[in-house]
Amino acid sequence: MADGLSLAGDSVRPISSHLDELLNRLGMLLFALTVSSIIWMFFIDSVLAWYLIRISPCQVSECLSVFAPAEWVSLRWMSALLLGMITIIPLFCWQAINFTRPGMLPQERSWLSNTILVGGIVSISILLLTMLYLIPMVMLWAHQGNGELGVVATYDAVEILRVSFAVLSVELIVLLAMMSALMAGVVGLLDANSLTWFRIRIHGFSLALVWLSIPSHLTGIRLLSVMSCWFLVEACISPFKTRNMSSKNIPHGEGIMDFEGSLRRIAVVSCACSGACGKDFSAITPTLMAASSANALCLNSHERNDLLASAKIQRLTDLIITGCDGSPLPEHMKQSLDSLSIKLRGLSLLNIAAARPDGELREVDFHLALASMVDPWPTSGQKERIMEVGFDGNLTLSTEFPWGLVLHPHDAFACINQQ
Repeated sequence: MADGLSLAGDSVRPISSHLDELLNRLGMLLFALTVSSIIWMFFIDSVLAWYLIRISPCQVSECLSVFAPAEWVSLRWMSALLLGMITIIPLFCWQAINFTRPGMLPQERSWLSNTILVGGIVSISILLLTMLYLIPMVMLWAHQGNGELGVVATYDAVEILRVSFAVLSVELIVLLAMMSALMAGVVGLLDANSLTWFRIRIHGFSLALVWLSIPSHLTGIRLLSVMSCWFLVEACISPFKTRNMSSKNIPHGEGIMDFEGSLRRIAVVSCACSGACGKDFSAITPTLMAASSANALCLNSHERNDLLASAKIQRLTDLIITGCDGSPLPEHMKQSLDSLSIKLRGLSLLNIAAARPDGELREVDFHLALASMVDPWPTSGQKERIMEVGFDGNLTLSTEFPWGLVLHPHDAFACINQQ
């Protein structure tokens, strides 16, 4: 069994080195957070006073009070810590990208970078609009309603700030969840096959964080916020529900039943072998088999990485390469497939192409090679499956490819009893 999923260019490092790196990066972030929070403590009173003046619907001295001095002190410390966290967000993003990038697939790297960049710009813009304009407008509208009813309002400064922070926190979580879903669809991580996987993770994290961000005594707002978060994220996911990113994917939960009754999810990769086996059989691949094409898996690391990403997302059990038998692939590729419990095999159509004078493969060559496979189909029905292809020409059957065989336009070959 392989040690784990490995991409081209990955370096083998022990777990201890990853833990050491993680602790070093966390230590740097903790130090930066401590320093920035201490610096903000010298200015926190001025910042809170300015924001209270901004959001207060009336004169601060007339309708704002502090009913619990101890809570005000704790709010000052919490606000300084929050501003310190906001200050080190660029450093946190940089550390997160550098630490997680080596362990991600190419599409996942693009997703993380785009989510942080686009999500950060959009979130900061909307949060500033909410903090400086929307919340003061809502506070003023509510205060005017109290005045029309003849109610003399006195507001708790601590509670106003808490509610404002809760609104901003929920808004930030929902925006990042929406950006995560949209960026996953844009870079190709989110489609019909990976929909369930992404939906569970995005909804699970976002809904839990929204629930925890709202004070416990605001139960009604909690439920409304959770429902709004769910609908908004679903709206971002919905454009990608029916999209398949590759040539042909296997629908979720479907595949081929083998002779033991197990579900097998098989993908056929039409590898051109740098032009030596150039025909693409994706269009004629049997139903309930995935299909994709490649120019040269053995030589192109990007194609191998994309294939591994697709195999992981589709939860494949078998991978069939048309050109060779799979043995020329790099060892790390075989180990990665082994770590995903994917069985690698090949149709060896290069031999057929070499045996034809024109070097061109026919569709019947692909059908015969696929029909001669005995896994997931039983060995006992191998010859019957070959005959069902319906080839009317001269068909050569052998346990191995004959040396010097020449296949003319009306000739074909099928290997029997191959594994």
